[in-house]
Formats: sequence, structure tokens, C-alpha cells
Amino acid sequence: MAKIIIGILIIILGLSALTGLGLFKFAFALILIVIGIKMVSGGSWGGRHWDYGERLVSSEDFVNEVVIFSPLRKSIKSENFKGGKIVAIFGGGEVDLSQVKTAEKIVNMEVVAIFGGAKIRIPKGWRVNSQGTAIFGGYDSKVELGGGETVLNIKGAAIFGGVEVVN
Repeated sequence: MAKIIIGILIIILGLSALTGLGLFKFAFALILIVIGIKMVSGGSWGGRHWDYGERLVSSEDFVNEVVIFSPLRKSIKSENFKGGKIVAIFGGGEVDLSQVKTAEKIVNMEVVAIFGGAKIRIPKGWRVNSQGTAIFGGYDSKVELGGGETVLNIKGAAIFGGVEVVN
């Protein structure tokens, strides 16, 4: 927790120096912006802030999720999954693809995590090809090697955030 607070302070200091605003003015403006975004997005300040809550279940063939200051917890049960896009900014969560089926040999997904994270659960037997760019963040694949025909290509960026793929 201390590393996170120190890291946030260093970022605020750097942005303050970059913009030419005093540290107090910049921090105050940043706090107001965060409160405004939180109010507009309907997020709560209580214990449920990072609680992923109820998992949404969908049968869509494409994933298209953007979360900003919000949690994400979704299961896809598609019979013809084709890929998609996940963007997590100051938020994140889990997308469960473990029950999807596909006729595709290659499934492409773009995953962007900025000050947030995404965990992607894939079916056993799928292989993963990660081509993401990490800047003070990371892409991590904890997938058991399998001989399946389906390859999940993950592209995107993890900036002060992370992307994890598991099965």
C-alpha cells in the first residue's frame, strides 16, 4: 500500500512540474476531477468500490468492454466467439471466456490497461500469443501449455497496469 501512495505522489509531482501548476493546486484539481468522474459514473465510495459484485453473463460473439473507475466481472458463453476489445482505465476486473466455443483458429483481442488491470480466463487447450506493450506494467500468461488448435492473439498496452491470462 505504501508503494502505491508513494507512486501516486511521484506521479502528481511529475504532472505538477509538467503543467507548471503548484503541487497543491494540481493535487486539488486532480481530486476534484476524480470526485466528478466518480459522481458521473455512478460509482460508490463505500466498501463496494473495488468489489466486483455480481458477474454478468453474456452470449455475445465479440467482447467490447470499456471500464473507467469501475469494476468489470463478465462471463461469455458464446457458441462462435470471435474476439474483442477490453479497455480498463483506473478500474478493471475479470472476463471469463472459459466456456466459449469457436470455429476460428485465431482469435484476436485488444486489451488496454491504464492504471488498472484485466484478467482473462480462457478455455483449456487454447494457446496464447501476447504482443502487448508494457510501460510500468505487465502482461502475464499463466496458461497451461496445450495442444489445442485455437490461438488467442492479445495486443494492446499495459501502462501502470496489468493484463493476466489464465485457464
